[in-house]
Amino acid sequence: MLRTSAILILLSLSTASMADTVPPPPLEPAQEEAALRMAEQTGILLYRHDQAASVATDALAKVRGFKRDKRMEGWITEAQGDGIQVTFFGRDKGQPLAAFHRVRVDAGGKVIEKTSFLKSPEPLTTFEAEAAEARSIAKRTSFQPCTEQYNTVVLPKDAGAGQWTVHLLPATTKKGVVPIGGSYRVDVDIRSGDAVVRPYTKTCLQLEDRKDVAALMVSHLLDPLPTDVHVFWSLWVGKRIYVVTNGPDNLFAVSGGTISRVERPASP
Repeated sequence: MLRTSAILILLSLSTASMADTVPPPPLEPAQEEAALRMAEQTGILLYRHDQAASVATDALAKVRGFKRDKRMEGWITEAQGDGIQVTFFGRDKGQPLAAFHRVRVDAGGKVIEKTSFLKSPEPLTTFEAEAAEARSIAKRTSFQPCTEQYNTVVLPKDAGAGQWTVHLLPATTKKGVVPIGGSYRVDVDIRSGDAVVRPYTKTCLQLEDRKDVAALMVSHLLDPLPTDVHVFWSLWVGKRIYVVTNGPDNLFAVSGGTISRVERPASP
């Protein structure tokens, strides 16, 4: 239970900012439980795949010529056992997309095998080719960017039916900033080319992460509950994020990959 005046002040500010907003309807207890567990699961998955790509990029940055290779177009990730394979893909002029590097990262976030250039580009697997297509479709959709650079996490929704989910996550090099605003999910059908964009915020909100702050707080107006993106950013920043939805009586703590309701202290 929260009993700190700081949190109560933040609750008051959040309530004021939500005064003119019509909140989404609440969920039944069973629906809420299922939604929270799914948000946790997906948020952890997003973080693991994003971190694997970061580790793989850092490893390849030590390989001569990698940073100057203009053939590279991006990367995709694929769960393999307990680890994640990161495939950096691109194309030579007039050639189809191909894999230039494949880096495996274990569950602990370490490169499993020594990273080196492939002797020659290799054809993409079916999974890689479809994930790359889903990524391309998502990046062509109309959305309002909040940063110049975005990282992507491409996950299969129903790969056999061509259904993929692409998360567009704002990137930053600024210290003390959590660029939560401008996060998007794009549901892609690579067979039809259709894409549905789902924003997680209405503004380019950035949270200030100071060393003397143990937790962060944000009001969320688009859902009755915290989402997978709140789980992702909490893991990313390494701190608890309090999320208030549907007014001050709905306060949640997002920390360590879990979401839990927080009871407000009873009035004296």
